[in-house]
Amino acid sequence: MRAYSLMLGLPDMAMPQMLVLIAIIVTAAFALAWIADAILGDGGFGVFFNAVILLIGAFIGALVWKRLGYAIGTSPQATAAIVSTCAGMALLLIGGVLRRWM
Repeated sequence: MRAYSLMLGLPDMAMPQMLVLIAIIVTAAFALAWIADAILGDGGFGVFFNAVILLIGAFIGALVWKRLGYAIGTSPQATAAIVSTCAGMALLLIGGVLRRWM
């Protein structure tokens, strides 16, 4: 678990702090998935699958951003969080558009 968190650019944390962080991330993913489900309507995948797609997109976005190595602003963690959120939403919207189109 520690290696994955360091790979994503998260700070080294104790296990209780890591569990709270995971709970916050999952709660935020479900909140964003609920909003996306309301926006996409019939093009959505349901709240649970929207959350899973958001988390997969965020994970991929964080890995790509870490590989590129760009630093914007003074806080690399905040930048990675914003990029991850945008990547997750982009993947969900692309999936919704493809689902409606096909």
